[in-house]
Amino acid sequence: MTDSTPGSQPRCEAAHLGDASPCEGPRDAVTILDRHGDSAQACVHHGTRLYASLINPRVHPGSVAGAAIEVYYRAQTTSAFAWLDHHELPEA
Repeated sequence: MTDSTPGSQPRCEAAHLGDASPCEGPRDAVTILDRHGDSAQACVHHGTRLYASLINPRVHPGSVAGAAIEVYYRAQTTSAFAWLDHHELPEA
């Protein structure tokens, strides 16, 4: 899923249409696979969010050395569907 609106930067395949956050680094830093083997190339940020939202996901290395393990570790502390309002932390 890429954002193709005029004047916008293209986003990685893993960026959800409802997630307005920009990519972090190259859009092919990692590849995220779901339990059926479907895959999406991803930046570290959106790869983390997608990984955290899937059941039995896998992350494979892409163009950035060490990015796969970074995505794995970040996903351990990321809520599923983190781009939705109900997952935002309340302000103190």
